[in-house]
Amino acid sequence: MMGYTMSWAAFAAVEVMSSPRFALKRVGYLAACQGLDQPENSPVVLLTTNLLQKELRGANVVNTTTGKGGENIYHAGLAINCLSNIATEDLGQALLPELLHMLNHPSPYIRKKALLCLYKVFLKYPQGLRLSYDKIKLCLEDPHPSVVSCAVNVITELAEKNPKNYLPLAPAFFKLLTSSANNWMLIKVVKLLGSLVPEEPRLARKLLEPLSGMVKSTHAKSLLYESVHAITLCLPYVKKADGSQPANIPNVVELCVETLRSFVSDSDQNLKYLGLVGFGSLLLSQPRVLHSHPECRGLILTCLSDEDVTIRTRALGLLKFMATKRNLVDLISQLLSHVEAASGEYRCQLVEEIIRMCSSNKYELVMDFSWYVDVLVILAGVRGIDNQGEMIAKQWMDVAWRVLPVRCYAVRRSLEILICRGPGVGGGNIDDAKEGDRHFLPEVLPAAAWIVGEYSQLIPDGVDEEGLNTTFDASSKGSYHALIQALTAPTDAAGMNPLPCPTQAVFVQNAMKVFSAACQRNVETQNSHGMSVEKLICSDEELHACVETLMKNLVIYAESTDPEVKERAFTSYQLLLSIGFPSSTSFATAAATASTCRGAAATLTYLLTPEPMKPISAKAQKRLAAEGPPSPVSVRDLEKGVDWDVFWFAKEETPWFDKDGNVKGSVENISFTKQLSNSTSGEVKTEAVGTTEPIPAMQPYGDISSAVAEQVPFGNVGHMTSGASMGQAPSSSNQRVGDPFYLNSRPSPNNALFPSKGAGMEGGAVDATNAATTRFGVLTLDSGGESEEDSGMKQKKKKKKAKKIPKQRAGVAIADSDDEDDDHAPRIKRGSIGKGDRAKEFANLALVDLTTPLGEDDVMPRNEHYVVPDRPP
Repeated sequence: MMGYTMSWAAFAAVEVMSSPRFALKRVGYLAACQGLDQPENSPVVLLTTNLLQKELRGANVVNTTTGKGGENIYHAGLAINCLSNIATEDLGQALLPELLHMLNHPSPYIRKKALLCLYKVFLKYPQGLRLSYDKIKLCLEDPHPSVVSCAVNVITELAEKNPKNYLPLAPAFFKLLTSSANNWMLIKVVKLLGSLVPEEPRLARKLLEPLSGMVKSTHAKSLLYESVHAITLCLPYVKKADGSQPANIPNVVELCVETLRSFVSDSDQNLKYLGLVGFGSLLLSQPRVLHSHPECRGLILTCLSDEDVTIRTRALGLLKFMATKRNLVDLISQLLSHVEAASGEYRCQLVEEIIRMCSSNKYELVMDFSWYVDVLVILAGVRGIDNQGEMIAKQWMDVAWRVLPVRCYAVRRSLEILICRGPGVGGGNIDDAKEGDRHFLPEVLPAAAWIVGEYSQLIPDGVDEEGLNTTFDASSKGSYHALIQALTAPTDAAGMNPLPCPTQAVFVQNAMKVFSAACQRNVETQNSHGMSVEKLICSDEELHACVETLMKNLVIYAESTDPEVKERAFTSYQLLLSIGFPSSTSFATAAATASTCRGAAATLTYLLTPEPMKPISAKAQKRLAAEGPPSPVSVRDLEKGVDWDVFWFAKEETPWFDKDGNVKGSVENISFTKQLSNSTSGEVKTEAVGTTEPIPAMQPYGDISSAVAEQVPFGNVGHMTSGASMGQAPSSSNQRVGDPFYLNSRPSPNNALFPSKGAGMEGGAVDATNAATTRFGVLTLDSGGESEEDSGMKQKKKKKKAKKIPKQRAGVAIADSDDEDDDHAPRIKRGSIGKGDRAKEFANLALVDLTTPLGEDDVMPRNEHYVVPDRPP
């Protein structure tokens, strides 16, 4: 009772259970119910089998002195009650025959207790249900109403697991429905018949009339609710074969609405909750019933302001049946005010319901998608709904993806969210919030960046509105530059609160898309006639600032520990370098940088944003998935659709490739086993095939060569050397000279890991020691004058001593504190069965099939003692 285990007293409880005095026996059975909290793991339970069996059999024994047997039924009642609490599979299998025999006992007290105990036994021993099902059915015809009520309770609980097994009992239960006057039993009968309707739809039309009559006549609230709920379960199955409905359906629906309305308008919170649950069940089959009952809509909206969160949650689930194209905006506006006042889980449910109402049936109710984008922006700034961030982000991307007219507005609002994160004066246009109040869900930022990058060609149209401040900080030169600053801010990669790595990867990728759009916009504006330089949407100074920001910030992102962020930043940086942008723009003029940007505009657009992404229907995706993976194609087939004219820089001759794209020199010059130092000379010597040609050294890659040289050793390609300096092995195998995929693995004298001076091992060891000394120092190990044999013997002795240590400490006693047992006694939770075990028991019980007849293996268990046969004479 205090939360401590009583397993230590289990054996003592069994001893008291065997006492002949009823008062002591009752205490023993109670202690067994409380103490054997884990009967499956307790060996004491096995000792109770014969005792319980004796008590059950003793219920039929008549006292020889008094001629009465009435006192024994109470002993049997104690045993049945204890069995229901400590039932196990072994106990159920052993005592099932006695329990079934109790169903024929003349006392209804024993019959109803045995019936209720059978349910607990079936949970542990499901196979016993098939063996006792016929006798349980006979109890429905018992002359005593309490036994019939107990039989109804047991069958109703069993039917929740597998209703199909109990379809043959539908006539018997229908008879009880129309003849019984016991409200508590009728509640169970109505619940059981409601669960049988999905298994037998023809039963629905037959139940409507008696259930409707019960709703009109009864005054019991519990029976009234169960009857209405059963009617709502029958309504989806009342259609006839020709598709028409019975004539009494409108009257039945009206009766249910009036009854549920009285429940919702009641002051009792329990009845109000039941009314909302009933409306939810009714609206599944009659979704437009609230449109013809405005008074019900008012009651449900009133429940949204109730103090009870469970009532608010139930009322919130009914709003989707009340929303229309006309009232959606007003309804969502009221829910947004509730979001501000709500907290905890209810706030999250409000956000989910708002999104679910607007996105249902492919945005059927949304008439103005710009308004819906504003709603998503408001929800993106709500605190305490972190679990709904991904849902909001997906909705935002889906709307911009599917609805073409709203893309420009979505780009504008996305730009506001991204720029308002900066320390600028305006910080976007999100209600002119202060820097400390700017909060957006982290999952929304990648969606905003994707929209701005994917539809970056719409940025000029998005910012061409009054009142929009596109200043990230004081150094922003324009909208494109401010957006690139927001997407590549160094504080997002290595600040106090850096963004998640997946968000950083999306930011870097879309920053390059925005830069591509800026270059293309500069080209279009430059080629337009009649427009002065001052009116350029993306000026040369802004392009110069964009390049400077990218070259400066991409180096920081290239040092990320996340491989995705590192790869995207490094690839973007190398792409800009290969196009011709210098690593440092401090010495370049804005006009020169803008000229390079205009030359690379076509290349960047072709690589990053060739065309806007279009939505693909779910059916088309399933069809492609059903077709399987595409057939393999060759490299030439892949190159057919490539526009090589945009890669003008790839046709120029470099120190490593000729004009045709062939590698200069031989792949034998590459070493994967030796790291070479950077060359400081002004030129790089490369041995081509049969020729030696001096080539000027490439310009080093600025900051990234020094900042990430250790992490990206291949970044400073211009300092790599080849030829003799890279340890080129002599080509002794003439047959492999023309094979470009052959790497000579034979070590050369210059780059061997441990080159030897001579053929002997001694010279090689000395040379290896010298090599290690020059690079890492000498590693020495003092053996202390011991030989290998001595050290091996000592190790064996140590092992033997280690085995003797437990024997030496075997007699050592460690004293514990006096109150140790009291302080650290384990507290237990009442109830021996967890949720997982209980669900497993229900699952096993649902697998029992009662529709098939008993087989030869379905035999009642018998407990017989082994009789030793007599010896033959």
